[in-house]
Amino acid sequence: MNALFPEPQTRRLDYRHWIHLYPGDRMIVKQPGCPPEWGTVDDIAEDASYFWVWLDGHNRILISHGDGTTIHKILT
Repeated sequence: MNALFPEPQTRRLDYRHWIHLYPGDRMIVKQPGCPPEWGTVDDIAEDASYFWVWLDGHNRILISHGDGTTIHKILT
């Protein structure tokens, strides 16, 4: 760990806690077979069963329960 650039603190969220996500929340997304990527929550379903994330420097992806994606919310 570098004191000038500390690692962000994160909290892993399973689908039961997606109701605590809001547009603009930063997160680290780990899709099966892919390296972890940083992104920003864009939109969330009313029932929080799925949500959209803009991956930094890439496109927007849909994350839904059961797709094997692991998310860690970056705590501010």
